[in-house]
Amino acid sequence: MAMALTLPVFDLGMDLMDKLDSCSNPRGETVNKDELERKVAGLRRELARAESELSALGGTQPPAEVGFLDLFELDEIQAIQDAFAAATGVASIITTPDGEPITEPSNFSRLCSNIIRKTEKGLCNCRRSDAVLGRLNPRGATIQPCLSSGLWDGGASISVDGRHIANWLVGQVRNEHVDKENALAYAREIGADEVDFIRAYEEVTVMPLERFKAVGRALFLLANQMSWIAYQNLMLADHIREIQAAHREVLTLRNYLSNIIDSMPSLVVGVDAEGRITHWNMRAVAATGYEQNEVEGRLLVDVMPDLGMELSRVSSAIAQGAPAIRERVPSEVDGERRYRDVSVYPLVANGVKGAVVRVDDITEKVRIEEMMIQSEKMVSVGGLAAGMAHEINNPLAAILGNARLLRKRLLEESRRNRRTAEECGTDLDRVVDYVRARGVDAMLDAVIESGERAGRVVTNMLGFSRKTDGEARDEDVAGILDKAAELVRSGHDLEHSYNFKDIAFDREYGEGPFPVRCDASRLEQVFFNILNNGAQAMTFAMKETGREPRFVLRCHRVDGAIRVEIEDNGPGMSEEVRRRVFEPFFTTKKAGVGTGLGMSVSYFIVTELLGGTMRAESGPDRGATFVIEIPASGER
Repeated sequence: MAMALTLPVFDLGMDLMDKLDSCSNPRGETVNKDELERKVAGLRRELARAESELSALGGTQPPAEVGFLDLFELDEIQAIQDAFAAATGVASIITTPDGEPITEPSNFSRLCSNIIRKTEKGLCNCRRSDAVLGRLNPRGATIQPCLSSGLWDGGASISVDGRHIANWLVGQVRNEHVDKENALAYAREIGADEVDFIRAYEEVTVMPLERFKAVGRALFLLANQMSWIAYQNLMLADHIREIQAAHREVLTLRNYLSNIIDSMPSLVVGVDAEGRITHWNMRAVAATGYEQNEVEGRLLVDVMPDLGMELSRVSSAIAQGAPAIRERVPSEVDGERRYRDVSVYPLVANGVKGAVVRVDDITEKVRIEEMMIQSEKMVSVGGLAAGMAHEINNPLAAILGNARLLRKRLLEESRRNRRTAEECGTDLDRVVDYVRARGVDAMLDAVIESGERAGRVVTNMLGFSRKTDGEARDEDVAGILDKAAELVRSGHDLEHSYNFKDIAFDREYGEGPFPVRCDASRLEQVFFNILNNGAQAMTFAMKETGREPRFVLRCHRVDGAIRVEIEDNGPGMSEEVRRRVFEPFFTTKKAGVGTGLGMSVSYFIVTELLGGTMRAESGPDRGATFVIEIPASGER
């Protein structure tokens, strides 16, 4: 990074020019040598202290790639160099430590620029001389004859933190110590034209050695001042880098935090003390359709009226410095009742008070909690039902036994029955005629049939409520389907005073058996859920459809699988309902009738536990057909 030379340095340079102008009279009467030496000594101390402080900051050696032009502006340095050369009457140039020019030459003599440096050997010698003249010398400027032409030159190093970064070279003057014959010999050595060389030699500025040494002291003072500025610019560059790094880190952290907030499932809104929006995460964008730039500065109540009531809690949270949280807040969204937690957290940033409003949709959580409560109730009810079934079994067995015995004693032909009738003064035939005339035989048949049906219901209830051991066996799908159908027939709809036993079942089974590897109770649960839902749907819609409820049950083999189709003639489903029928908690029933888990549990059992497929086919007023395919035993 190129750093501009600061104005105070330029002022110091102008002050030095004024002093050097006073050195310009040939006799050197106004040169203040002691003052210059005091300034040089003071500057050395300041520079040494600064470099010590720089090292104490943690080894802040400047990077090796930092060069002169990284710390100074070339145009400003060129201007100072030109002014220095004009004021002192000497040639001047700033080079790299190895003699490569950085600035353009100032006040260069024609001898050096147009003759000596135009030859290959002369240029090489000049570069070597420049490097020697500008070598790091903390004691003062180097004053000596040029290693090339013999003219007198001087040089001072410019360094930063003890590292040599440039040479400031002056000179190309003649004095009483210069030998013209040696110069002419040098012209022949480098192959320069002797006539032109001598003519240019005569044009070189003549300056007494003492005066040139005074110029060297001024040069050293100014070079050391530039070293001080180089140090300051290096420190400034370090500070700028630190600030830029910190700025990048802040931006990275800000983006990271913003990404975290945006990725949160919660709706997060930042507001000031007046309720105006200051932050708006992506969940808020998705919920409202407004982008951050569209809502920033607007009142929260204008953008989200349903959160307007939270503004008073925002003020309270800010005043008390404590969060305010409301749980299970109900709301209506598209006709659906949903629940959310609304939390308000006070926030103070850069002296500005505000708050963060966080909204979490907990509808699914509430439903799960309600489902768990319902499940606990159902466990209790199931246990009660199982107990009742056992209790019913005992009197039912007595009823069936006595009814069968009564029919046997009244209607069956046997010696004992005839003997007993004769002992009573009649005969068995008259008893049978009486029983049949009075319809007692039909009554007994009805009692026995009802008792046997009740017995099957109790047996099915016990089997359905019994906890499974989870062991899979080869089972006949048709038998499980029939058992589930019989269980559904035993149900009824209290609201509509309609018994599901009146529902007709048509069976279209292929050639069996239909073996699958499964837990029979789980597959029975699948069939029961489908049949029970269909029975309810057909019953509720019977007045509208005018159709007597009817199921068609199909079971047959298809490509190594057992396919079961359960078709009803109910009201059917819309396409939207059909697509969502297997979603957890989705139900078209009114509140309190269903949980929305039956079909999702059935889908899980078929697809995950049995490795099969399950789909629904339906349309409005077309009934519904559920198609289940399960790998046949030995096919998986």
